[in-house]
Amino acid sequence: MHSIRISMELFGRLARRNGDVDRLMERAGLYIDPAEAAVASLVANSERLARYLAAPAAAEVAVLPVEEVLTEVSVLLKASKRRIQVTCTLPDGPQQMRADRIRVCHVLLHSCLNNPGAAVVLAGRHGADGLVVLEVTFQAAATDDAARSVPLRADELETIVETAGGALLTATATTLSMEFRRADEPPRG
Repeated sequence: MHSIRISMELFGRLARRNGDVDRLMERAGLYIDPAEAAVASLVANSERLARYLAAPAAAEVAVLPVEEVLTEVSVLLKASKRRIQVTCTLPDGPQQMRADRIRVCHVLLHSCLNNPGAAVVLAGRHGADGLVVLEVTFQAAATDDAARSVPLRADELETIVETAGGALLTATATTLSMEFRRADEPPRG
């Protein structure tokens, strides 16, 4: 970066024609290669960072079996280092919802792994107006001291759930509740 700054200063002096042009050109020649290398490095690092800072992928809302999603999350939680005690209450009969699987699972897993409760209850139930409600209840009495990352804020959870095709109902230290359209209901506009 130092090379870029000095090169710009030298070429600025050349453009203004103040100073000894031959000496300035000689000095600029010493800095031009490091300046070009610095610019190339800056561009390469910017391109690399752009991959990480790119906008999130578009939602892939599809018909998902509620039982399958809750069972998958339950198995992953039980296999985690925290060894969370998981109870899964499945809806009566087969039930399907319209949602983005990856985002729904992300919200459930992240919320469970970053809550101090060592026991959780995952549940799916029929909601009003053609909705499916997914609920997580965290057992406050059973806690552990495992290391956790920073939990998502309610507004972050709301953004992810809405992108996944649903709506966040509650997000507290003891409960997480979100709703999605049932598969037999027409998709939203």
